[in-house]
Amino acid sequence: MTTRTPRLDHPDGELRWVGDPRWSSVTTPTTRAVIGDHHHLLVVAAHPDDECLGAGAFIADAAALGVDVTLLILTSGEASHPRSSTVSREDLGARRRAEGERAAAELAPAAHVVHVGLPDGGLAERQEEISAAVASFCSAGTLALAPWTSDGHPDHDAAGRATRTAVLSRTSAGEAGVNLAHYLVWFWHWGEPDLLPWSDLVVVDATLDAQSRRTRAVQRHHSQVQPLSTAAGDEALLTDAVLAPTVRGFTTLVLPDRGNLRPDAPSSQRPATFDAMFDCGEDPWSSDTWYERRKRALTTAVLRRERYERVLDLGCSTGALTRDLASRSGDVVAIDVSQRALDIAARDAPSGLTWIRGEAPSIITELSGPFDLVVMSEVGYFLTPFELWLTLGGLIERLAPGGELVLVSWRHATREIPLDGPRVHAQVRAVCDRWSVVTLVEEDVLIDVYEASR
Repeated sequence: MTTRTPRLDHPDGELRWVGDPRWSSVTTPTTRAVIGDHHHLLVVAAHPDDECLGAGAFIADAAALGVDVTLLILTSGEASHPRSSTVSREDLGARRRAEGERAAAELAPAAHVVHVGLPDGGLAERQEEISAAVASFCSAGTLALAPWTSDGHPDHDAAGRATRTAVLSRTSAGEAGVNLAHYLVWFWHWGEPDLLPWSDLVVVDATLDAQSRRTRAVQRHHSQVQPLSTAAGDEALLTDAVLAPTVRGFTTLVLPDRGNLRPDAPSSQRPATFDAMFDCGEDPWSSDTWYERRKRALTTAVLRRERYERVLDLGCSTGALTRDLASRSGDVVAIDVSQRALDIAARDAPSGLTWIRGEAPSIITELSGPFDLVVMSEVGYFLTPFELWLTLGGLIERLAPGGELVLVSWRHATREIPLDGPRVHAQVRAVCDRWSVVTLVEEDVLIDVYEASR
């Protein structure tokens, strides 16, 4: 990505995005559903790294489905550091072309990478050339994926417009099965929610493998994520704040022609699944083991107040931690997806506890805030990335000023669930980093505490 402004990251960061209620109405198809009958994904990037930042995980998942991937990089990104006194534009362009190929190999090992060689910063004047280049790779069964036409960077917008023109020319000429989708890069940093075309959006959750590939691909762009040197003008452009939208475990696409796409429903079996865990006993999580007892002790130890007015325990299971929280508050709301867990938890429970069966994120909308403390202990990785996003937005909305959000996770690899602990914590930190007050990283457990400031 090439910058024309002093800063890329909006001062309000991800916080201004996560809480918008319109996310809940966005269609959530799978990668396979978006790909449909297309066998070829043509990815258009104005600069090396645009595709990683805007749609890296989607590209990786599409490639894993066996889709042929072509990456068309329109410029070499040679203007990314216009004030550099140590690297010439020619050398920087060569470096970035090589980085683009290494990144593409991370996302889609068999991808065909094409460098068009147009001038960085000059795409608006080269629309016909771009359209011709795109059209030459658009055949029957191609889904073209390009920057959004209102992404806000002149090169991105031009690439999006030219790709749209090329696709229209192909379909007008009778080429069957050629379609278009757009990804967003720069817009997340300068734009506002009201400017998004919400009715044309889809959100596509990524697999854990695709998220890892996307992360590795971004890091391949050394000239952007690391300083070129210590000299002025050689600063790293892709800082943590700039990369925050890429940490989302899902891809947002502008897809006006959505056809018969329908939302996926991965959560429909969760109540039965978690209820079934109690078929062999009333303590499937082994709450009396040293790990569980120590984890609860660590969780209560990081709480910054002696007493809390109102507490939410999301994913309470049989209530072992909930009882500890009740000793610090007179009003605790405890939620779990399993009715069998709640029945066990409610036995001989102390006063001041309210037990609710419900599933995140939908149950969050039924809660009345504010809460002074919200705890999510070993819950986040059972949610899809977009469900985690919706849940986090709802919890932040219900968090009192100065209230604490506590996130606790098993640190090791997970199996057959959407996320793992490190990914959950990374996604939440990308939103709430400015509120961070406590971070605990141990061999087995991760704990983060955020204190809301408004």
